[in-house]
Parts: sequence; structure tokens; C-alpha cells
Amino acid sequence: MNLKNVLIIGAHYDDAELGAGGTAAKLASEGKTVYKLTLTDNETDFCQMGIKVDNQSSRISSAKACEILGIHEIADFQTEKCNELQYSKEVMQRIELIIFEKNIDTVFMHFRYDMNPDHIEASRLCLTAARHCKNILAFQSNNYICEQVYNPVYFVDISGYYKQKIAALEAYGKEHNRFDRLFQTKLEMNHVWGAQNKVEYAEGFHVVKMLNC
Repeated sequence: MNLKNVLIIGAHYDDAELGAGGTAAKLASEGKTVYKLTLTDNETDFCQMGIKVDNQSSRISSAKACEILGIHEIADFQTEKCNELQYSKEVMQRIELIIFEKNIDTVFMHFRYDMNPDHIEASRLCLTAARHCKNILAFQSNNYICEQVYNPVYFVDISGYYKQKIAALEAYGKEHNRFDRLFQTKLEMNHVWGAQNKVEYAEGFHVVKMLNC
């Protein structure tokens, strides 16, 4: 895959690391310029689950995670409210402007058939904003049962970068483990995909479009 400037877009602050953290670290180590963009403020308060996450701590954790992965965070983006992300021309065009200004050729985004409403809207926004990019790949940052099964067809060997991915996720502390085994199960898929490709760990992606040259 021919790429130089990469943008990984997540609805929440840890989505990029969960879905493509190892790939981000690998691309950065190869000299590619990798950016991370988060679309919501991550403010979460689920009293029944004892979960409360604030924007400031999320931003601090995200900055640490990006440093660990060796990637750049677009921190001045005006985020939307968590659990209220909606497709709009205004938000889409702000993402599109970043893609244009950073000369992005490759975008990693949420799988469109996710069960999380913010993830679904993020996918819609990114698909339109990135329509002129050479490469668009989708990741899954959770393991919810979806309307359409997530069957990745493009795999990246992250065996040498898996520890970096885990370290980046650990920067979020308790926030990363807020749904018990949900995220751990997602990480276990890196081992499964690795075994399927005869490597130790791999990340798998759905290909929306890819220009081979």
C-alpha cells in the first residue's frame, strides 16, 4: 500500500489505539507521518456501571498514548459531545479540511456496521470527508455483535509493536477497562489474526478503498 501521510480517526480517545495502535506505531517507525483525530469530548457518566470519564483526563491520557506510539495528535479540533455525535455537513467539512491541510493519503476509520452510535456516525463522517483519499481502511475497536460480521481482509503484522500498543492503552488507566472483558477480548483478536497470518500479533482491517501503485 502506497502511503505517506496517515490519519486515524476515532469517535473516542482510545478508539484509535484499540483499532490501529500497533499499525500506527509501525508506520511511524517507518518514517510515515501519522496523525490521530478524536471526534467527541469523551465525557461519560454511566452511574449504573460506576463509570465517570472527563474530557481533561482523557486529553492527558491521549497525549501520553500518542507519545508512546510516536504519532501526532490533532488536539485543537472542536469535539462534539460524547454519545451525541451526529453526521452534519459542518463537522464533515472540518474533518475534510484537516485531510486537505495535512495532505492525507490514507485514513483509518470506524467500521460502519458497529453497534456504538458514535462509531456509526464517525464512520459516516469520515467516509464522506475522506472520499478523495487514496486509501480508506476501517477498524473495529470493540467486539460487539454487529449486523454485518467484521471480517478483515487486510492485515498488518504488529508483532514488534504490540507492547507499544498495550503501553499506549495503559495510559488510559481505568478508562480502558471500563467494560471488563470487552476490550481485553478485542486485544485477544490481535493474537488470533496473528496466528491466521503466521505471525505473533496482527491488526485486521476492512478495506473501503485502496490504491495500489
